[in-house]
Amino acid sequence: MRSPWLAALTLTLAIHPAAVQAAEPSPAYATLAPLIGQWNVGPEGGATAFIQRFTWGPKEAYVWAQVVLVLASGEEHLHFEGPILWNAATRRYDYLFAVEPGSMVQEKGEIYATADGDIVRDVVLTAADGAASRFRQTFRDVGGGRFVTTLMRQTADGWTPTFPGSDRLIMTRRSS
Repeated sequence: MRSPWLAALTLTLAIHPAAVQAAEPSPAYATLAPLIGQWNVGPEGGATAFIQRFTWGPKEAYVWAQVVLVLASGEEHLHFEGPILWNAATRRYDYLFAVEPGSMVQEKGEIYATADGDIVRDVVLTAADGAASRFRQTFRDVGGGRFVTTLMRQTADGWTPTFPGSDRLIMTRRSS
């Protein structure tokens, strides 16, 4: 007897063969291409507070993002990670990150480019109890292999730094 799952997959492939054909890397990911790599992130002239990594998925079909905090001991602690995918309907990138894996906290939202070339990551953080809060990370390419990034939290008074100094952090590309 054929399983219902296999029958559904066979029907899907018969109706939508383009869905499984090998695709060329999409130019839709050009916005994120400058971020691909590993970055030390911290205050200008200060120690690295965290490492932000962006890597291509197979065939550049998505981007995998990861942030690890650099503890005072020098040890790295995984803060969040997950996929970023192009959404052709919205012309933006959707993402879903597991925050502090095992905590049942997640970040999800959209990433998009502004008219002035900044890359914005809008965040809805959902805590384990279901409470939601909004954050925003902005990336501005300042040349020389560096970005300025901001990490902001939405409050009743508007956008404020998530932590002291998070309204101006410097990203420098890590050597391989």
